[in-house]
Amino acid sequence: MSRTPERRGAHGAGLQVAVVAGGLGTRLGRLGTRRPKILLPVAGRPFLDLLLAPLLDAGLRRFHFCLGHLASPVIDHLDRLPASVEVTSHVDTVARGTGGALRAAAPYLDDMFLLVLGDTLLDIPYAGAHRWLGPHDEAAMVLTSADTGVRPNTRVHDGRVSGYDKDAPEDPDTDGPLWTDTGVCVLRRAALRHLDPHQDPVDLGVLFRTLIRRRTLAAHRTDRPFTDIGTPERYARFLDGHEHPAP
Repeated sequence: MSRTPERRGAHGAGLQVAVVAGGLGTRLGRLGTRRPKILLPVAGRPFLDLLLAPLLDAGLRRFHFCLGHLASPVIDHLDRLPASVEVTSHVDTVARGTGGALRAAAPYLDDMFLLVLGDTLLDIPYAGAHRWLGPHDEAAMVLTSADTGVRPNTRVHDGRVSGYDKDAPEDPDTDGPLWTDTGVCVLRRAALRHLDPHQDPVDLGVLFRTLIRRRTLAAHRTDRPFTDIGTPERYARFLDGHEHPAP
Protein backbone atom coordinates (compact mmCIF):
# COMPACT_ATOMS: atom_id res chain seq x y z
CA MET A 1 0.00 0.00 0.00
CA SER A 2 1.48 3.29 -1.09
CA ARG A 3 2.04 5.91 1.60
CA THR A 4 3.71 8.52 -0.57
CA PRO A 5 1.83 11.84 -0.64
CA GLU A 6 0.45 12.47 -4.10
CA ARG A 7 -1.96 15.23 -5.06
CA ARG A 8 -4.46 14.96 -7.89
CA GLY A 9 -7.44 16.85 -9.18
CA ALA A 10 -10.99 16.20 -8.04
CA HIS A 11 -11.85 14.03 -11.04
CA GLY A 12 -9.81 11.37 -12.88
CA ALA A 13 -10.42 8.25 -10.77
CA GLY A 14 -13.14 10.13 -8.93
CA LEU A 15 -13.15 12.30 -5.85
CA GLN A 16 -10.58 11.25 -3.27
CA VAL A 17 -12.04 9.92 -0.02
CA ALA A 18 -10.46 10.62 3.39
CA VAL A 19 -11.57 8.17 6.09
CA VAL A 20 -10.91 9.19 9.71
CA ALA A 21 -10.56 5.94 11.64
CA GLY A 22 -7.93 6.40 14.33
CA GLY A 23 -10.02 7.04 17.43
CA LEU A 24 -9.49 5.21 20.70
CA GLY A 25 -13.00 3.76 20.69
CA THR A 26 -13.53 4.94 24.27
CA ARG A 27 -17.32 5.12 23.97
CA LEU A 28 -17.41 1.46 22.91
CA GLY A 29 -15.89 0.28 26.19
CA ARG A 30 -14.34 -3.20 25.97
CA LEU A 31 -15.37 -3.53 22.32
CA GLY A 32 -13.06 -0.66 21.44
CA THR A 33 -10.03 -2.15 23.19
CA ARG A 34 -9.98 -5.43 21.25
CA ARG A 35 -10.21 -4.20 17.68
CA PRO A 36 -10.60 -0.88 15.83
CA LYS A 37 -14.16 0.32 15.37
CA ILE A 38 -13.86 0.21 11.61
CA LEU A 39 -13.21 -3.55 11.73
CA LEU A 40 -16.05 -4.49 14.08
CA PRO A 41 -17.88 -7.49 12.58
CA VAL A 42 -21.31 -7.15 10.99
CA ALA A 43 -22.89 -10.38 9.72
CA GLY A 44 -19.45 -11.89 9.21
CA ARG A 45 -17.93 -8.87 7.47
CA PRO A 46 -15.86 -6.00 8.87
CA PHE A 47 -17.73 -2.70 9.05
CA LEU A 48 -15.05 -1.24 6.75
CA ASP A 49 -16.33 -3.33 3.84
CA LEU A 50 -19.85 -1.97 4.33
CA LEU A 51 -18.52 1.59 4.54
CA LEU A 52 -16.58 1.20 1.29
CA ALA A 53 -19.39 -0.45 -0.71
CA PRO A 54 -21.45 2.65 -1.70
CA LEU A 55 -18.26 4.61 -2.37
CA LEU A 56 -16.88 1.94 -4.69
CA ASP A 57 -20.29 1.60 -6.35
CA ALA A 58 -20.06 5.32 -7.18
CA GLY A 59 -16.74 4.74 -8.96
CA LEU A 60 -14.56 6.22 -6.21
CA ARG A 61 -11.23 4.41 -6.13
CA ARG A 62 -8.78 6.63 -4.21
CA PHE A 63 -8.74 6.62 -0.43
CA HIS A 64 -6.61 8.05 2.36
CA PHE A 65 -7.03 6.55 5.83
CA CYS A 66 -6.24 8.56 8.97
CA LEU A 67 -5.28 5.84 11.44
CA GLY A 68 -4.03 5.66 15.01
CA HIS A 69 -5.34 3.26 17.66
CA LEU A 70 -4.92 -0.38 16.52
CA ALA A 71 -3.82 0.68 13.05
CA SER A 72 -2.00 -2.53 12.06
CA PRO A 73 -5.06 -4.74 11.47
CA VAL A 74 -6.69 -1.97 9.44
CA ILE A 75 -3.59 -1.67 7.24
CA ASP A 76 -3.53 -5.46 6.82
CA HIS A 77 -7.14 -5.39 5.66
CA LEU A 78 -6.54 -2.48 3.28
CA ASP A 79 -3.61 -4.37 1.75
CA ARG A 80 -6.08 -7.03 0.62
CA LEU A 81 -8.28 -4.63 -1.34
CA PRO A 82 -8.32 -5.04 -5.14
CA ALA A 83 -5.40 -3.51 -7.02
CA SER A 84 -7.82 -1.07 -8.68
CA VAL A 85 -8.34 0.64 -5.31
CA GLU A 86 -5.57 3.13 -4.51
CA VAL A 87 -4.93 3.60 -0.79
CA THR A 88 -2.62 5.82 1.23
CA SER A 89 -2.57 6.13 4.99
CA HIS A 90 -0.87 7.81 7.89
CA VAL A 91 -0.75 6.68 11.52
CA ASP A 92 -0.94 9.19 14.36
CA THR A 93 1.05 8.17 17.42
CA VAL A 94 -0.66 10.75 19.66
CA ALA A 95 -4.35 11.48 20.17
CA ARG A 96 -5.20 14.26 17.71
CA GLY A 97 -8.99 14.10 17.58
CA THR A 98 -10.93 14.00 14.32
CA GLY A 99 -9.87 17.50 13.32
CA GLY A 100 -6.23 16.96 14.19
CA ALA A 101 -6.13 13.67 12.29
CA LEU A 102 -7.49 15.33 9.17
CA ARG A 103 -5.07 18.25 9.55
CA ALA A 104 -2.17 15.77 9.75
CA ALA A 105 -3.38 14.17 6.51
CA ALA A 106 -3.15 17.41 4.52
CA PRO A 107 0.01 16.41 2.57
CA TYR A 108 -1.87 13.40 1.21
CA LEU A 109 -5.11 15.14 0.27
CA ASP A 110 -6.43 16.53 -3.00
CA ASP A 111 -7.53 20.14 -3.28
CA MET A 112 -11.09 18.80 -2.84
CA PHE A 113 -11.96 15.54 -1.11
CA LEU A 114 -14.81 13.60 0.47
CA LEU A 115 -14.57 13.10 4.23
CA VAL A 116 -16.12 10.02 5.84
CA LEU A 117 -15.94 9.17 9.54
CA GLY A 118 -14.92 5.55 10.02
CA ASP A 119 -17.72 4.65 12.42
CA THR A 120 -20.56 5.90 10.21
CA LEU A 121 -22.32 4.49 7.17
CA LEU A 122 -24.42 6.46 4.70
CA ASP A 123 -25.62 4.96 1.42
CA ILE A 124 -26.34 7.85 -0.95
CA PRO A 125 -25.28 8.66 -4.54
CA TYR A 126 -21.68 9.83 -4.25
CA ALA A 127 -20.79 10.13 -7.93
CA GLY A 128 -21.69 13.83 -8.05
CA ALA A 129 -20.33 14.76 -4.62
CA HIS A 130 -17.90 17.30 -6.07
CA ARG A 131 -20.94 19.35 -7.14
CA TRP A 132 -22.18 19.76 -3.56
CA LEU A 133 -19.78 22.69 -3.16
CA GLY A 134 -20.56 26.11 -4.55
CA PRO A 135 -17.72 28.29 -5.87
CA HIS A 136 -17.36 30.15 -2.57
CA ASP A 137 -17.97 27.20 -0.22
CA GLU A 138 -15.15 25.70 1.81
CA ALA A 139 -17.13 22.60 2.72
CA ALA A 140 -20.51 20.91 2.32
CA MET A 141 -21.89 18.87 5.21
CA VAL A 142 -24.31 16.01 4.47
CA LEU A 143 -27.34 16.20 6.76
CA THR A 144 -30.30 13.89 7.12
CA SER A 145 -33.87 14.41 8.27
CA ALA A 146 -34.28 10.69 9.02
CA ASP A 147 -34.74 9.43 12.57
CA THR A 148 -31.62 7.33 13.09
CA GLY A 149 -31.33 7.23 16.87
CA VAL A 150 -28.69 9.97 16.83
CA ARG A 151 -29.63 13.34 18.31
CA PRO A 152 -30.26 16.01 15.63
CA ASN A 153 -27.57 18.63 16.02
CA THR A 154 -27.53 20.98 13.04
CA ARG A 155 -29.54 23.94 11.75
CA VAL A 156 -29.78 25.15 8.18
CA HIS A 157 -30.62 28.59 6.83
CA ASP A 158 -30.68 29.57 3.17
CA GLY A 159 -28.84 26.44 2.06
CA ARG A 160 -26.02 26.80 4.58
CA VAL A 161 -25.33 25.28 7.96
CA SER A 162 -26.17 27.98 10.49
CA GLY A 163 -25.74 26.11 13.77
CA TYR A 164 -23.89 22.99 14.89
CA ASP A 165 -23.67 21.45 18.34
CA LYS A 166 -23.45 17.69 18.85
CA ASP A 167 -24.65 17.98 22.45
CA ALA A 168 -27.39 20.60 22.07
CA PRO A 169 -31.02 19.64 22.75
CA GLU A 170 -33.67 20.84 20.34
CA ASP A 171 -34.81 24.34 21.24
CA PRO A 172 -38.54 24.80 20.52
CA ASP A 173 -38.10 28.58 20.60
CA THR A 174 -35.65 28.52 17.68
CA ASP A 175 -37.06 28.64 14.18
CA GLY A 176 -36.38 25.82 11.75
CA PRO A 177 -35.99 22.06 12.10
CA LEU A 178 -32.89 20.34 13.35
CA TRP A 179 -30.96 18.04 11.03
CA THR A 180 -28.48 15.29 11.87
CA ASP A 181 -24.84 15.42 10.79
CA THR A 182 -24.11 12.12 9.00
CA GLY A 183 -20.33 12.13 9.34
CA VAL A 184 -19.93 12.80 5.61
CA CYS A 185 -18.62 16.07 4.19
CA VAL A 186 -16.95 17.43 1.06
CA LEU A 187 -14.06 19.73 1.94
CA ARG A 188 -11.55 21.93 0.23
CA ARG A 189 -8.12 21.14 1.63
CA ALA A 190 -7.50 24.87 2.11
CA ALA A 191 -10.21 24.87 4.81
CA LEU A 192 -7.87 22.93 7.09
CA ARG A 193 -5.81 26.09 7.56
CA HIS A 194 -8.49 27.25 10.01
CA LEU A 195 -7.37 24.56 12.49
CA ASP A 196 -4.70 25.66 14.96
CA PRO A 197 -1.57 23.66 14.01
CA HIS A 198 -0.52 23.47 17.67
CA GLN A 199 -3.84 22.32 19.14
CA ASP A 200 -4.21 18.58 19.83
CA PRO A 201 -6.59 16.96 20.26
CA VAL A 202 -9.10 18.98 18.26
CA ASP A 203 -12.54 17.93 17.07
CA LEU A 204 -13.89 18.55 13.58
CA GLY A 205 -16.66 20.54 15.25
CA VAL A 206 -14.11 23.32 15.82
CA LEU A 207 -13.56 23.56 12.07
CA PHE A 208 -17.27 23.37 11.26
CA ARG A 209 -18.14 26.18 13.66
CA THR A 210 -15.42 28.34 12.10
CA LEU A 211 -16.86 27.72 8.64
CA ILE A 212 -20.35 28.56 9.94
CA ARG A 213 -19.08 31.92 11.16
CA ARG A 214 -17.50 32.48 7.74
CA ARG A 215 -20.77 31.40 6.02
CA THR A 216 -18.83 28.92 3.89
CA LEU A 217 -20.35 25.62 5.10
CA ALA A 218 -23.00 24.45 2.64
CA ALA A 219 -25.75 21.99 3.57
CA HIS A 220 -26.36 18.93 1.39
CA ARG A 221 -29.63 17.46 2.64
CA THR A 222 -31.02 13.94 2.34
CA ASP A 223 -33.81 11.88 3.87
CA ARG A 224 -31.72 8.71 3.88
CA PRO A 225 -30.91 7.20 7.30
CA PHE A 226 -27.33 6.73 8.38
CA THR A 227 -25.61 4.43 10.84
CA ASP A 228 -23.27 5.35 13.69
CA ILE A 229 -21.65 2.40 15.50
CA GLY A 230 -19.73 4.57 17.95
CA THR A 231 -21.50 3.28 21.09
CA PRO A 232 -22.35 -0.28 22.23
CA GLU A 233 -26.07 0.46 21.94
CA ARG A 234 -25.84 1.78 18.37
CA TYR A 235 -23.57 -1.05 17.31
CA ALA A 236 -25.97 -3.62 18.79
CA ARG A 237 -28.91 -1.97 17.02
CA PHE A 238 -27.03 -2.08 13.71
CA LEU A 239 -26.14 -5.74 14.24
CA ASP A 240 -29.76 -6.58 15.00
CA GLY A 241 -30.89 -4.90 11.79
CA HIS A 242 -28.44 -6.96 9.72
CA GLU A 243 -29.01 -10.27 11.47
CA HIS A 244 -32.79 -9.86 11.71
CA PRO A 245 -33.76 -7.62 8.77
CA ALA A 246 -37.33 -6.37 8.54
CA PRO A 247 -39.50 -8.59 6.27
